Amino acid sequence: MSEGSEILDTYQKEYDTLHESLLSKVETIGAATGEQKKLLYNQAERELEEADEIISQMEVELASLAAATRMRLAPRVRSFKEDVKKIRRDLQKATGGSDRDQLLGRGGQHVVDFEVSSMDQRSRLLQGTERLQEGSRRLEDARRLALETESIGISTLEDLNRQREQILNTRDRLSTADTWIAKSQGVLRGMQRRLMTNKLLSFGIIIMLIIVICAIIYLKWF
Repeated sequence: MSEGSEILDTYQKEYDTLHESLLSKVETIGAATGEQKKLLYNQAERELEEADEIISQMEVELASLAAATRMRLAPRVRSFKEDVKKIRRDLQKATGGSDRDQLLGRGGQHVVDFEVSSMDQRSRLLQGTERLQEGSRRLEDARRLALETESIGISTLEDLNRQREQILNTRDRLSTADTWIAKSQGVLRGMQRRLMTNKLLSFGIIIMLIIVICAIIYLKWF
């Protein structure tokens, strides 16, 4: 059950082990006799109960998955259930009615076997409940971690967006400043040219005045 649930993968491994064991017992129980046959039958019944329990736990876990995953994995879980039913029928055929009565036993021995079976079943149910609780805790932790990661990601994206806007605004301001600096440099160069022109004109006027004064003095005195 890849791409589904780790818990379901664990349950399937347990089921596969039980399935192989049950198939082996069904094949050998027909040829067995006496106490050996009784032992194989009791073991097969306990393993069938455990297989039913594991399939029930799979169905519970399946209900917590996303709809698409649940629809994809549900047929496989149903096939497991059908396999268990088939093995139970094959077991009944292999033992027969009268043989089952002998295998189940009478009187005190049957009561002892029933109590032992009930204790084993309660123990397996408790273990199954603990596994379900542990799986639920892991799912809750994963969900909480996903929410925290999503919140951090959203906050990070918002910060990056604000920084991007600040960078764009700064770039626009720098571009505007460069434009004004270029205009100011042009104005300063124009002022420098006019200043040099005014200086040259002033020097020319002073020289002309000096020449005129000298000419007047020369004409007056000589």
